[in-house]
Amino acid sequence: MIFATLLALAGQTAAPAPIMTITVQKLPATYTKAPIVHLDFTSKGTVSTCTLEQSSGSPGIDKVACQQVQSLTLPVEKGKAPESRSAAVEFVTGAPAK
Repeated sequence: MIFATLLALAGQTAAPAPIMTITVQKLPATYTKAPIVHLDFTSKGTVSTCTLEQSSGSPGIDKVACQQVQSLTLPVEKGKAPESRSAAVEFVTGAPAK
C-alpha cells in the first residue's frame, strides 16, 4: 500500500503485468517500450475489444499487439466473462525461424 501511494505521489503508476510476449526479428527504431492495451472479454473468454492505452512509440508494433491478443482465451467461471483489464504486450528480438 505504501509503495502504491509513493508511486501515485510521484505521478507514476506500476506497469501492468505482461499478458503476452511476441518475438520479432527486429524492433523498429521508434519502439521505446511495451505497449499497454485494455482488453474486454466475451462470456466465452475471448477478447472482444482491444484498445491501446499507451503506445510503444511504433504504430506498427501497437497494431500488431492488438492483433495478436485477439487469439487469447481466458478461463470462464460460471459463464461470466473475465473482467476487463489492462496489460502489457512485450516484444523481444530473437533469431529468425529456420
